[in-house]
Amino acid sequence: MARYFHIITYGCQMNVFDSLRIADALRTRLNIQETTELEQADVVIINTCSVREKPEEKVYATLTRVLKYKRRRPHMVIGVAGCVPRHAGRAIMDRFDFVDFVMGPDHVSEVASIVSRAMNHERVIATSQARRGQYVFPAFARDFRPGPTAFLTIIKGCNKTCSYCIVPFTRGPEQSKSPRMVMDEVKALVNAGAIELTLLGQNVNSYGHDLDEDVDFVNLLEAVASVKGLKRLRFVTSHPVDANDELLRAFSRIPNLMPYLHLPLQAGSDRVLRAMKRGYTLDDYLRKVDVLRSASPQVALATDMIVGFPGETAEDFDKTLSAVRRIEFDQMFSFKYSPRPHSAAARKPDDVKPGEKARRLQALQELHEEIQSRRMASLQDSVQEVLVEGLSRRGRQNGVGQVFGRTPANWVVNVDAEDPDDLVGKIVRVKVTQVMRHSLKGRIIDRPEGMQAAT
Repeated sequence: MARYFHIITYGCQMNVFDSLRIADALRTRLNIQETTELEQADVVIINTCSVREKPEEKVYATLTRVLKYKRRRPHMVIGVAGCVPRHAGRAIMDRFDFVDFVMGPDHVSEVASIVSRAMNHERVIATSQARRGQYVFPAFARDFRPGPTAFLTIIKGCNKTCSYCIVPFTRGPEQSKSPRMVMDEVKALVNAGAIELTLLGQNVNSYGHDLDEDVDFVNLLEAVASVKGLKRLRFVTSHPVDANDELLRAFSRIPNLMPYLHLPLQAGSDRVLRAMKRGYTLDDYLRKVDVLRSASPQVALATDMIVGFPGETAEDFDKTLSAVRRIEFDQMFSFKYSPRPHSAAARKPDDVKPGEKARRLQALQELHEEIQSRRMASLQDSVQEVLVEGLSRRGRQNGVGQVFGRTPANWVVNVDAEDPDDLVGKIVRVKVTQVMRHSLKGRIIDRPEGMQAAT
């Protein structure tokens, strides 16, 4: 009888990538097939994020929801993977007696063995962290099919000491994958059908500093970009301290490096940045923005911002607003500060009241909405090269399908198409016909050879 697994993923692209590796291992090593239907699953894995409090709370709510399916299917194996088990694994097992295993990020390569043990009625706790230099990067199976876009982790962990952050505890110290392994995997992914690749790391641009080989992140970008068949290259996430001029100028000279950079600022006040232990000032950051935009004016800049950090005053927050007005980010991910266990800031009084945090977040988001709307409006009637990734949420209606894809600058574009399946994995020229709140709508004006253009 066929067995099925279902994975629920929270958090960053690295968690998405880990979920792909988990799925790959379950298919190839345990012959368990994936299902989108939770009620059909024999194995359910929740891959978790603990960077902020809210995603972690979602995990516990999800476990409660999964329990009703476990009651209908008593043999169902339930596991919690990712960052939350690193600091709360045993507590999860104690609180939720129906959870069969907890697994930290450093155990992804062991998932087939862990699930097998759980299926044999053993409750498993695998939350230890690999020692520096001993982490094993899990490899894809030979028959893995990535689709037109693919992720690839090239460095795991973080050596920074940002005072609000739990990542160094959950993901451990930085460890770079060998250049040879990276290049072998890139070529395998491209040969399997990927034409866009995103290189991943908590601090992706610190790649290589821990290797004996004389290679840095820009060297690696150049090598990856040269792989035949790779049309688009991206990377996330960069730390400003490691974003040197050579990297910022690489956008102007590597043709298939897409014009999009995620460079978290976090706050606009130097006093708050010092308290966060970010390692740079606002002026440092502004200089990097100037170098980037001087070299490549078309690059879209994205950031993360935190409001209500311990000790943040109204004046500090005004400096954050001023910085956002000065820089005009294309995309911004903003959050209210929440203390995370094992972080230095968790020992400080969380002295900005919840109501004030909410007010500041609303003010910041309203400012960014205004900036983003203005920047997106400039795309009206422009022609964009869009890599079609799949059906949009609207899917098919009245015989017409809608697909979605992304521009080089990472804007989402929705396009109506009578032949949506044939477009997936193709790069098409699209005229933007409508600018919506957070995405674009367009009309295809140029299709790949052999496909008829819209009239």
